[in-house]
Amino acid sequence: MVENVFVSRTERRRARGEAHAATIKQVREVDGALVVFERKAVEKLTAKDLAALEDPGRFPPPAPYGRIADPARLHAETVAEIRRWFDAGKPKDTMPRSPKGDLIRKLRVPTDAKVAVEIRGGTADRGDMARIDVFCKADKKGKRQYFLIPIYPHQIADRQKWPTPPDRACAPGKPEDEWVVIDKTYEFLFSLHQNSLVKLISSKGEIVEGYYNTMDRSTGAITLTKPVSSRQLIRNIGARTLLEFRKRSITRLGDISDIEREVRTWRGEVCT
Repeated sequence: MVENVFVSRTERRRARGEAHAATIKQVREVDGALVVFERKAVEKLTAKDLAALEDPGRFPPPAPYGRIADPARLHAETVAEIRRWFDAGKPKDTMPRSPKGDLIRKLRVPTDAKVAVEIRGGTADRGDMARIDVFCKADKKGKRQYFLIPIYPHQIADRQKWPTPPDRACAPGKPEDEWVVIDKTYEFLFSLHQNSLVKLISSKGEIVEGYYNTMDRSTGAITLTKPVSSRQLIRNIGARTLLEFRKRSITRLGDISDIEREVRTWRGEVCT
């Protein structure tokens, strides 16, 4: 009898939660491109990090600031000390020290990360997705394909920068500026929030039913939770080539029905 029970869960439509992560990372322009820097503990530095610190092209000498008359020299001496400590095998009993004799605990290193949420001249990681908007369009062979647009709390909150909802759908393996632009030739189907009930048919004909949990923006794949338990996950479901992608409604008593179509909204108002 337990195996036949279908747990009813409430769809969470409120866009609450952190708009972005608390840590603000520094952003600098290097060779005409924006580079994101992060403070990393010296124990966690890798050979790649150290090579970037030693590369004047990737890490240009800092300009004079405060009472530091020669920051480029200070940077060079600090990196040389880190290199010495790194080549010695990172001994914990003799941590690296600055030219003044102070312990070096963290260094700001360049990363391959992209600017996510611009804030106070830097960038912060995005918060959890508020929802995803699902569109569809037939390919050249007439086969329906599905496209997913992630929506974040900071986009909903920023009325000046986002007067209209985002219009780019995830493209596996591509940076955001190369994502698919969703125009009027695409058909809006529905929005998925936390615990939205969906029914899928994979390209192999497998039927999957569960509650929407999250989406991987780098691959466009979604994760569902099984109806019986929110701890049991169904991962890496590629949405683009699904044979069927339906959103369903469930009552408190477990009565299920298909949602044929929804209207796209932005801050509570209908949008196109």
